Amino acid sequence: MKNLFLKSLLSVAVAQSLSAYADHGESDSSSSNIIEEVYVTGGAEAIRTLPGSAAFLDEEAIKAFDSTDLTDVLGQVPGVYIRFEDGYGLRPNIGIRGATSDRSQKITLMEDGILIAPSPYSAPAAYYIPNVNRMDAVEVFKGPSSIQYGPHTVGGALNLVTRAVPESPSGEIAATVGNDGYQKYRAFYGNTYELDGSRLGFWVDALRFSADGFKELDNHNKDTGFARNDINAKLQWQTTEANRPQSLVIKLGYADEDSNETYLGLTDNDFNENPVRRYSATSEDQFVSEHTQLHAIHSLQWTENFTLTTRAYINRFDRDWQRFDGFFQPPFDADNSTNFPCPELASGEISDCTTPIQNVLEDPERYAYEYAILTGQQDGLREADIINVVSNDRAYGSQGIELTGEQHWVTGSAEHTASVGIRYHEDYVERNHQPLLHRMENGRLVFIGESESPSDLNKSEVSALALYANHEVQWDKLKLTAGLRFEDIDGTRTDFLNDNSLEQGEHSVILPGVGAFYQWSDTLGLLVGVNKGFSPSVAGSGADPEESINYEYGFRYENNALTTDVIGFYSDYSNLIARCRASESTCVQGEEFNGGEAIISGVEITSSYAVELPNTWTIPFSLTYTYTDAAFDNTFESRFSQWGNVATGDELPYTPAHQAKLSTGVEANNWSMTLESKFVSRMREVAEQGDFSNSPFTRSHTLWDAALRYTPNDNWDYLLALENIFDKQVIVSRRPFGARPNQPRSVKAGVTYAF
Repeated sequence: MKNLFLKSLLSVAVAQSLSAYADHGESDSSSSNIIEEVYVTGGAEAIRTLPGSAAFLDEEAIKAFDSTDLTDVLGQVPGVYIRFEDGYGLRPNIGIRGATSDRSQKITLMEDGILIAPSPYSAPAAYYIPNVNRMDAVEVFKGPSSIQYGPHTVGGALNLVTRAVPESPSGEIAATVGNDGYQKYRAFYGNTYELDGSRLGFWVDALRFSADGFKELDNHNKDTGFARNDINAKLQWQTTEANRPQSLVIKLGYADEDSNETYLGLTDNDFNENPVRRYSATSEDQFVSEHTQLHAIHSLQWTENFTLTTRAYINRFDRDWQRFDGFFQPPFDADNSTNFPCPELASGEISDCTTPIQNVLEDPERYAYEYAILTGQQDGLREADIINVVSNDRAYGSQGIELTGEQHWVTGSAEHTASVGIRYHEDYVERNHQPLLHRMENGRLVFIGESESPSDLNKSEVSALALYANHEVQWDKLKLTAGLRFEDIDGTRTDFLNDNSLEQGEHSVILPGVGAFYQWSDTLGLLVGVNKGFSPSVAGSGADPEESINYEYGFRYENNALTTDVIGFYSDYSNLIARCRASESTCVQGEEFNGGEAIISGVEITSSYAVELPNTWTIPFSLTYTYTDAAFDNTFESRFSQWGNVATGDELPYTPAHQAKLSTGVEANNWSMTLESKFVSRMREVAEQGDFSNSPFTRSHTLWDAALRYTPNDNWDYLLALENIFDKQVIVSRRPFGARPNQPRSVKAGVTYAF
């Protein structure tokens, strides 16, 4: 592993060089004596002229339905794909522009510009994402806009922005209740004090939300809900003197979760009879986690035109997911080892020593005995009937330091902004998966002991050095940007079950990107861009990194009450990779596969219009629409079950061709009503083409939501929200195991008092 101290010295040396250069580049432009917190995009207005596609969702967009589910909020952004899993968004599956949505592992996740996924390089599956309900804004970057925020640039980046420190005493207390025992409580308070030549501010934000769950567990009165706690604090110091103003922000955060959530879904027939049913075999499933973070952001305005920003961070995340994992399979001897759940026969079929749970759910009549055990109708009598409720114990960690220098200057009629950055990052994941053996007796699981050895006992570690440079030029109506990112990644994986065998992986990559925006007229702007996409493979996997060339092109139109953006995208993948998860029966967990060439293209449309009525009433309309065509461009064989044997033209799984969101309502002085309709077309669940009936797929569906808000004064805010108005439940996914429902109709009422 590279030495963090040496990398820190290198970062300081770069910063000193930047500041020396900046002293020779001053101009007469004015600047504030206080360095303010800014959004990475520059805010909603800056996006209108950005030489690349991005979306900015402000606090009002988050508060519209008082969302705690990030995926609900992201429905307002085109080109974002969601694979639903638990109905509450506890562990979102988010993809951008066709990059796989599986556990949000192909997008760069940040909080205030800092990497926030538990282990973004060595184990990118995001089992933790900050809660959107405590955020001030959400930013989504796509195309050339995302290359500054690696490592994952194949699709884009997502930045969650916390509240700024208030300049005067400010606070709020909020409470929301709903059906299925839903409760949410939040308390916030902050203030800033004037000192001699500086200011000192802070806030404290506490959030708790929980629910009893909407699923019904066979033979049990146990709830299927969750509880989450989230407490954060921010301390900000700023100088107010004109000579080289600076600011320092320190953030502390703690979050925990206790949820009775499972990987196991239903057979299709059981779903049709009762979509919220849960089998007895999942009664012991429980996810518990703790997350801690320490972030420090220091900004120094070295000159009127040069700012140096340093970000240092430490994140820790520990979780244990005790969950149903199928029928227990004893470890094979070395001579009989296999990647299949049972030894492979000469015919290529799977023996009956242990039945994969996917087989039972897909054909419960053939596997009626095993199905009866899952549902508690049959006691487990044979050794092969032992149920594995595996304890997936994992510890994640990440830390790093990043320095960025930004310089502004003017040459003739052209304005320039150049930024250079360097980041050194380390992360790791330690896995200790212990099978906990149970039998089904009288409809309930009975614990009979632990397995003799863990099923997984390993540690993956990565150190990564990233550098980037970006230059933006504004000349009259034309804005050009060119950027370059370099990633040097070293990783190791130690398998403690296999004589401490050590696997290493190393690769370096250069990622260029260019974009242009031209303000054709007062109402019409044109944009075009291209960048190289990249997502690293995991050390020891044997897979190549995911790489693509991404193009985008389109226009932005704005005329009085009408705003419309139309962006086309085309991603040419030279190598698509997939990662095996615990829900796959034909591969080893963590194994990666090269998928070769693929083409993903589409169109993103956002449009809004407001009709002004008498008495200051307004009827707003907004539309978000995405069309996607995603298919493999080569033929190959794969043991990854979502791909299988692929032929050129096979469509990528879990990528809908059409998705849209239409919103309207009425806005008045102190009240508003919102009505939303969300549509998702059918999606394949395995790579295939032609008739959808030849392979599993999820059906198209439309859901309706409504919200009524009343704000009688500056202090009080009341909300009544009704989601999934017509109580429509559909199969949104058959992964991890079996058919899974969306959340049924939910009603919640909330009140906020601000002071």
